[in-house]
Amino acid sequence: MANNESNKAEQVMLPLGEASPARPPATNLMKTIAKKAPRKKDMAKVFTTEEIAEIIDARLAEEKSNAREHAALKEKYRRIKRQAKEMEAGNKSRVIVFPSLTNGEGWYKTVEFSALYYAYRLADRMGRRAKIYRDSDKFSKCSYTASLQNMEKFVEQFKRLEDPKVDITEDGVYIFTLKHELTDEEISALYLTEETRREKLHNIVRPKNMDPATYQAILMVMRQVAPRARKLEKQYYTSTGNAMVQDIQLLMSTYLDFTNGLYDRAEAGKELMHIVNRLFAGLAMLAENRVWAYDVCTIIGENINQIKRIVEKNFNMKVIK
Repeated sequence: MANNESNKAEQVMLPLGEASPARPPATNLMKTIAKKAPRKKDMAKVFTTEEIAEIIDARLAEEKSNAREHAALKEKYRRIKRQAKEMEAGNKSRVIVFPSLTNGEGWYKTVEFSALYYAYRLADRMGRRAKIYRDSDKFSKCSYTASLQNMEKFVEQFKRLEDPKVDITEDGVYIFTLKHELTDEEISALYLTEETRREKLHNIVRPKNMDPATYQAILMVMRQVAPRARKLEKQYYTSTGNAMVQDIQLLMSTYLDFTNGLYDRAEAGKELMHIVNRLFAGLAMLAENRVWAYDVCTIIGENINQIKRIVEKNFNMKVIK
């Protein structure tokens, strides 16, 4: 019994973070796994003080290295896109496809004339589904953008269909030179096809009796919140970000219900105000927990406030002061 008590006393006296003398040193695998450990306190249960210091130093070095690599990749993408946009000026005979370095491996982009040519001259014949969308980048903005994958197959299909001349730059940009330059009429037809498609969509989602200011204010918040919400850590996306995206969708659907006569103006205003207040609540949670920077939250908050002001003014709202 005395020996047992003595052993317990020795175990209690071991300093926190000091491994038992009988324990072998931490392996490289253990240290690699520990670099992902969120708290120093958790590591202290397994590693010595020296090992913890080594793991933390390695973690910081890896984070700095990853940040440098990401910054370099982002700058390279910006440079490539700027060059592609410059080549599109007055382009009538080339399809330019460049690697979308910041969107994951295997993704490529094409813009302006090249995007329209791909979407309306090539995609159907290749058995691909192409979608023209507005550029979401904040630099070198383009009016028309399309994405594609499986570049090797794309090259094979393009050669089989039109046999263009193919050049590849050092940056991995593909330049397909067509057999013949398109006429002004053919180019106009491409742009007209896209504008007709957009106008058809607008006629569906924007009824004639809409309130343009409200619609645009909702779109502004949607464009700011939705992309950022998708990038939230899982815990914040599940608890707050996803709810905010759903509230924006509900905001839009409630507004469209009004434009289609399902609500009168006062009823619609009350429903819209309820949803606006929920958006403020979600934004406050992200701001107070410093998930989004204060300046970002301020800009988004002001745009939500703009919706509130428009609803108060245009929907016969009698707000209690």
